[in-house]
Amino acid sequence: MRKLTVPALVTTVALLGFAPSALAVNADQSIKVTLSSKKAGTKKKPKRESLKIAIATTPKDSVPFATRKTVLFFDKNLVFSPKAFKTCTAARLQQGESSCPQAARVGSGTARGAAIGQVQNLRVTAYNGPKSTILLHVTGATPLQIDSVIVGKLSRSSGAYGSKLTVPIPENLQQPVPGVFATLTSFITTVRGQRHGTPYVGLKGCSGGRLRFKGTFTFTDNSVKTATDTVRCSKR
Repeated sequence: MRKLTVPALVTTVALLGFAPSALAVNADQSIKVTLSSKKAGTKKKPKRESLKIAIATTPKDSVPFATRKTVLFFDKNLVFSPKAFKTCTAARLQQGESSCPQAARVGSGTARGAAIGQVQNLRVTAYNGPKSTILLHVTGATPLQIDSVIVGKLSRSSGAYGSKLTVPIPENLQQPVPGVFATLTSFITTVRGQRHGTPYVGLKGCSGGRLRFKGTFTFTDNSVKTATDTVRCSKR
């Protein structure tokens, strides 16, 4: 596939007349969750887990769009302990990963975006941020230079879900070139780690033999899609 430089992309946009579309987003959305152990610990001593989240967005037509916000909901038996870890700020991370404490790094992954026939492969590194945030450093080299920090906020949820991660997507990732929507077709990240005996992600129980997960995805036309997944679990 031919790669376009930034000037070439801008020229292509001007020639083709790309602009935000009034047509509704038509896409399939999925989420798949993988846990390393799936064997529960206890409320006082949750079992250390490695949590892998794979999100896929598959456009069903040529209408351009981007994801504006993602909210991930985690089963009530899954617990996060960000206060036990060192932190890095988004400003420091934007200066370079060497500016952050190594002990603040809690995961990594990959992503892929697509716009006007071009595919962008991305590297993702996850850091523990202040005030129960997760920082996702997203970088890529071709066809565009991408270097952006996504800030996700961990908070409580209700019902079957004990917590949720709200992730607004920065404007420069929605439209890496003005007027061009970039569809994030794949986002795969694994978070893990342990500090002073406390896991970043822990499993404290197993209700009914399954853990429930959900994602809601808001697109640039304000439409919302929901995807769910379950993972088998067992008690100690």
